[in-house]
Amino acid sequence: MSDSLNQTFESGNASSVRGPAKLVGLGFLFLGLVLTFTLFKLPEAKITALIQGHVQSALDPLGIYLSDRGRSLSLLFGIRYRLDHPTLELRDQTRIDLDELEVNPKLLSLFTGRAGASAILKQGKSEVRLDGFAKKDQVEADLDLIDIDLAKFGLLAFAGIKGSGMIAGKGHIQGAPSDLATLNGSLEFKLKNVQLDEQMIYAFKVPSLSVSEGTLSVEIKGGKLLMKNVQLGRQNDDVIVSLTGDIALNRFINSSTLNLRAVFSLSPKVIASFSFLETMLSGGKQTDGKYAFKLTGPLMQPFSNPDPQK
Repeated sequence: MSDSLNQTFESGNASSVRGPAKLVGLGFLFLGLVLTFTLFKLPEAKITALIQGHVQSALDPLGIYLSDRGRSLSLLFGIRYRLDHPTLELRDQTRIDLDELEVNPKLLSLFTGRAGASAILKQGKSEVRLDGFAKKDQVEADLDLIDIDLAKFGLLAFAGIKGSGMIAGKGHIQGAPSDLATLNGSLEFKLKNVQLDEQMIYAFKVPSLSVSEGTLSVEIKGGKLLMKNVQLGRQNDDVIVSLTGDIALNRFINSSTLNLRAVFSLSPKVIASFSFLETMLSGGKQTDGKYAFKLTGPLMQPFSNPDPQK
């Protein structure tokens, strides 16, 4: 008799749990259907204008203007917004021509009070994939770079540098973009075949430089960029650099603070291009022929002090 009562009690408990769970599930399904039907009733022009406005507003703080040759919208299995041959125009009027830009808003994330979306930028075999969520000023995003051409994607031009090269890797960021000191995450990138053109940098005429490979492994913790493994160049390259230390991000990036140690070597071609360079760097020369300097102070006006290991 007691076993029968226990089974009845357990069955009743299971039913009492499944009942509310089914109601919650049906509630989410109902909300999803209402939202989907609402979107289907909206004119396509209004939906595309809404998405286009959100995309452009995200680019405005970076000084980037977006244009395209055509747009398409699909509501089957979720919203898919596609731009045909879009162009990104930077502040200095540099143009970045892409083959395709696709944005996919995540409707289900709205039920958790967050706005979510994924995006893919394509240019030939190169792809940039973004996936993230935002709630008020807080964001969480994943970045995936697949065989990115630094020149064609305008990454070097964005930094005011002329050259070419390839980069690939992943990154994860979370925090408030309006206050860089709140950021956490990681960056893991590989560089290869970097070629910098002869150009003027900080009023100096810099010769063409070649760096065959590089590794950028950085942890972001409490607004600090921690240099886990930052290496550029290998034997016979024009520049070989190793960075250790950290960069403390400030609310405004220009006010960020450096605490780095750079160990580097330069090819004879580079040294010969600057008659004063070897004399200027002599205080930081080590017994192995490399140079070592501490870089401290504000990002835009750092102080450098010799720091050789004898």
